[in-house]
Amino acid sequence: MTLRMFSIIGESLNFGGRRLELIARVAWLPVLLLLIVDMATTFAYLSVIAGKTITFADVNTMLKAKQYFAKYAQQGWMTAPGKMAVVAAVNFGLSVILLSSFMAPLIRYAGLGERPGPGLIRMPFGADQLRFIVAGFASALFVLLIAILPAAGAGFYVMTYIVAAMSETMVSFPDPESLHTVEFISAGQAFADSGAAWIYDLALPLAAAAPFALIVWIIALLHFHPQNRPHAGEGGNFLLRGVVVLVIAGALVGSVYSFLRYSAMQSMAQSAQTADLQSFSGTGVNAALIFSTITLLLVAYTNLRLFAWPGVAVCRRSMALGQTLQVTRGWNLIRLPIIIGLVGLFLLTAVIAINAIILPMVLSTLNVLFQATEASTRLVNSGAKAEWVFPLFVWIWNFFKIAVNFLWTFFSYGVIAALYGRLYRESQQSV
Repeated sequence: MTLRMFSIIGESLNFGGRRLELIARVAWLPVLLLLIVDMATTFAYLSVIAGKTITFADVNTMLKAKQYFAKYAQQGWMTAPGKMAVVAAVNFGLSVILLSSFMAPLIRYAGLGERPGPGLIRMPFGADQLRFIVAGFASALFVLLIAILPAAGAGFYVMTYIVAAMSETMVSFPDPESLHTVEFISAGQAFADSGAAWIYDLALPLAAAAPFALIVWIIALLHFHPQNRPHAGEGGNFLLRGVVVLVIAGALVGSVYSFLRYSAMQSMAQSAQTADLQSFSGTGVNAALIFSTITLLLVAYTNLRLFAWPGVAVCRRSMALGQTLQVTRGWNLIRLPIIIGLVGLFLLTAVIAINAIILPMVLSTLNVLFQATEASTRLVNSGAKAEWVFPLFVWIWNFFKIAVNFLWTFFSYGVIAALYGRLYRESQQSV
């Protein structure tokens, strides 16, 4: 079974546009409540940070509230982590429940053609919604609970022991002519002074991470076995496959490691932590970055393998994996992220275009109508403009912007539901 990328993308976008009325009917109430929850969460965060209740009387727009939260969020997590965590947990729980209430029926409609029940005010929550939530959590946390935590724990202790050993003091005689001049330095400093700092900074972390990097290579080697690749032949070339997988895995590890290191350095630079930036090396830092890289790759791999599970669980009404893993078999592991990336890029580009290009064009047209209406009122009011004209057009403009963005939100959720539904059907083709 081969994922036909453009067919899947086209069907997903087509479903979002063709079924927009039904999607809006099913999703309007949960989406509205999601926006209210997001607003309430922002003000709850600000209240925790300020130590008093913050309302619209204190911050008159959501934009300002978001800006204040972005500016002072770190302060809130430092001064009141417990309260901030409670707000985050409540927001997350309510958001997941509201999202599942309309995503589950839309996925069944996209995957099975089962039309959601009638009614304008709908917010069901039952077994289908629970399956969507559990499968969604499991696809993200399965590797963390089963594989990553033991590996990360072992790696943490390994590096703890190495750092502890390398931090033990050693006797140094800086003056070879005098045995009475003694300094006590760490082994790491001794390596640095002798020009062998690379052993302490890079070689030891790489050696400690080697077993886990080997696991990544073995997983990739097994994943691209000829049995998982149609038309690959019976035995394939094991040596060639091993070398190619090793090169690709090495490039991925290097790219992710470089990105994490660059991001950390940029964060320190923005925080003006010059001393920390200058000393951004050593076994502990490099080990943390290497283990983080491997962890992210394993998480990404498992998330891709289980990406279709929410759709499969909802459509089959069973938490059994079924043929979920067949969706990302062989080269489909590469095709699926391309599909997700292209869909996401289209949605992101379109929403930017709507708000940065299309709406300003509509505003220019609306402005012409406003001026014409205002001129008409002057003609019938002896040259005095009517006071109701400007507020009316302001309301029309804001209502239009809200309506357009709501419709785009419905379309986006419909596209995602259609993607899950199509992936369920793709999994069934391999049975």
